[in-house]
Amino acid sequence: MDWKTFDWRSQKVGQKGEVLNKTVYRCGYCKGSGLISSKGNARCPVCLGSGTVRTPAPAVICAYCDGEGRAYLNKDLICNVCRGKGIINIESEKIENCPVCVKELAESATVGFRV
Repeated sequence: MDWKTFDWRSQKVGQKGEVLNKTVYRCGYCKGSGLISSKGNARCPVCLGSGTVRTPAPAVICAYCDGEGRAYLNKDLICNVCRGKGIINIESEKIENCPVCVKELAESATVGFRV
């Protein structure tokens, strides 16, 4: 039996950074309903009304929109990173941290603050 993390509040399978191995996911833009209520129950432009989207495995939740499929500043726009799916395909299941970011984080942790 495969255990999956499921957040009932946001209805997302998985967490940020967790590698997902399915190919069919709930549409992030319409939250799986297939309709956009803010547009008078118009058909979702991302999933075309089906409520699901396909992405080749492996994949991760979009860190830019947090899996919502909507742009950060204007929730009526589709996220440019994941194209509204809420999921992004990755090349490998091995996720490595950026060496520049790791170095900067280590340097900032060693710098002391004066009061």
